[in-house]
Amino acid sequence: MDEIVERAVDERTARIILTLGCEPGDELAARLVAEQGALSTVHQIAGSGGFNERIAQWGEGVAQRLDLAGVNDVQSQTRDLGLGTLIPSDPGWPALAGDVTAHPLVLWTLGNPSVLVDRQPRVAVVGHRVPTDYGQRVTRDLAADLAMRGITVVTAGGQGIDTAAAMGTAAGEGRCVAVLPGGLDRPYPSSNAGLFHWITTDGGVLVSAAPPGQQASLDRLQLRNRLVAALSDAVVVTESGHRSPALKIAAAALRLGVPVGAVPGEITSPGSGGTNELLRQHTARMITHGTDVMNLITAPRPATPAAVAGGRSSRHDPSTPRSPKPGPPIPPAMIPL
Repeated sequence: MDEIVERAVDERTARIILTLGCEPGDELAARLVAEQGALSTVHQIAGSGGFNERIAQWGEGVAQRLDLAGVNDVQSQTRDLGLGTLIPSDPGWPALAGDVTAHPLVLWTLGNPSVLVDRQPRVAVVGHRVPTDYGQRVTRDLAADLAMRGITVVTAGGQGIDTAAAMGTAAGEGRCVAVLPGGLDRPYPSSNAGLFHWITTDGGVLVSAAPPGQQASLDRLQLRNRLVAALSDAVVVTESGHRSPALKIAAAALRLGVPVGAVPGEITSPGSGGTNELLRQHTARMITHGTDVMNLITAPRPATPAAVAGGRSSRHDPSTPRSPKPGPPIPPAMIPL
């Protein structure tokens, strides 16, 4: 552990070390780092000094999961793969919804990270992994419409609706942010490797809270879902069954105070059960075209405890969306019902 502590020469390296030693989404680690910084937290873990008994036990667990070889591997992979790292003190750190203690310690990026801090709104378009033809058509049309309006489309990078959203973004000549659950050297799902390559070469960016070398897991998928919501000014579910993971992204958005929209589907289709339920419960606004999404992100919404606690940075107030790129008015691309 002493050799690892010697590597913690700055806040960035200390955060990388903690990411390797902590479980995904470790809120205690995030709180300690927010209160006293990563450097101090690493040194306290090494000496167990200044911690109460409960936190000392947590620190012992972190120390046991750390090894010097692992730290060396992540640093060399980050460098050799051309990955970027972002921490909250960086100018390129994105505005995130929610309390700072629930934010990732580090974000790894591949592609164009400036997409994360430009003034264009970001809208997550998510849904079922096995969509119907209707769901794919709706998603492509909506994503293309949003892209032409200057909206950055955020996806969870999965198959089905996530892929259709990225394809629609390409058709609208827009830029896409894909949030992945594992290390960026291990694209998940691997079947979308070609899609991820397009995103990074066409002005978009891949983002992950997991260091290179880490595989997707249930915990990391949950962290990915929360990050998709936190990065977005709104979440739109275009097609979803009752058990679709997309509903978890919508639930995370609602907890963070991020508005949610849903596209209505056939009442006899199991693939539309989740979206129709969101609408029936009035937890989501009805989305039928891009103008509905624009109204969703510009509508004033009350401050949430998370937002008051310092969620999004001053670069972007959640009630004041980023200004879309200037351009000619675009008529709504009506979604076929």
